[in-house]
Amino acid sequence: MSHTYLSQQLGRQIVYQGKTYLHFSGTAYLGMGALPAFKNLLVAGINRHGPNHGSSRNSNVQLPIYDQFESRFAENAGAPDALLLSSGYQAGQLALETLSKQTDLTWVAPDSHPAILPPRFKPYSGTFTAWSKHCIQKSKELIGQNILILSNAVNPLKPEISDFQWTKNLSAANRYFLLVDDSHAFGILGDDLYGTYSRWKGLPVELMVCGSLGKALSLPAGIILGDRLWIEKAKKSPVFRSSSPPAPAFLDAFLQGRSLYLDQRKKLLNNVHQIYNALSNQKGFNLLNNYPVITFANADWVEQLHELGFILSSFPYPGPEDKPVNRIVISAWHEEEDLMALYQALMKLRKTSTDY
Repeated sequence: MSHTYLSQQLGRQIVYQGKTYLHFSGTAYLGMGALPAFKNLLVAGINRHGPNHGSSRNSNVQLPIYDQFESRFAENAGAPDALLLSSGYQAGQLALETLSKQTDLTWVAPDSHPAILPPRFKPYSGTFTAWSKHCIQKSKELIGQNILILSNAVNPLKPEISDFQWTKNLSAANRYFLLVDDSHAFGILGDDLYGTYSRWKGLPVELMVCGSLGKALSLPAGIILGDRLWIEKAKKSPVFRSSSPPAPAFLDAFLQGRSLYLDQRKKLLNNVHQIYNALSNQKGFNLLNNYPVITFANADWVEQLHELGFILSSFPYPGPEDKPVNRIVISAWHEEEDLMALYQALMKLRKTSTDY
């Protein structure tokens, strides 16, 4: 049975039809939206910059906060340059448009996000490992081609973290462009808050990273990271020139609130390690020791956990006719008692399940 929960505000608990549920859904991995200190920074940012900037970035009236954010984010990500947009989907489509004009062929990894997919393009249907081997073999059959490689940094549906070291084995007879969607990596993967760009910038590819900042970082914005040449080309696109930028207060809150983000990141990783240590030896769960998503095969558990007082992520994806993707999402807003209650509920279900 599918449930739609209406809530005034997301946090560790949601009240639905008079009952309080523990919330293990969504993508607010760092739980910033439920943090009073972060809300205070947003209010201060509104007082400083106003609630919105409904004008093109190319207008003759400028707000310096956008350049400041891009410069700081690029520097800390290890990227030459950055470009802000109002959503992750817009950032992905602009990054794709910019690189597609330079390339002859496009290779798409399994489960790549629709934001970086060409129209009517179907990703490879096998595993990521099989796909990477296929790309290596295919590269050896080609000469002088400009090839665009598209992939997520992490597949949050399994979960699975992508490794692009295999690109070192591509034939040197071609030129390669790698576009990575970091939407589910920002704030979690890497050594800081800035995603995976620094991890892949030494590969034999021309690298661009894009994605939503609205998940772990709780910023209603998208970003592109890459060489200045490609960022400058993206700036000339009507997609960028004719669109309004993100609300400036959120960007200001990020720049002012670094210590809050790092504290929440530390708490999230502690929560992830705790649940990983509890479940990693139990059959029936897919989870990683450094990523806040747990998947499981038994679809009946969604309804059963609802009855026990837990809200999980469960809805058809990516299309409305697809099967529901069922996930448990860990956040920094969870307390130790929440994780213990979840573990006990899962062990109860596992004990009564005929699958184990």
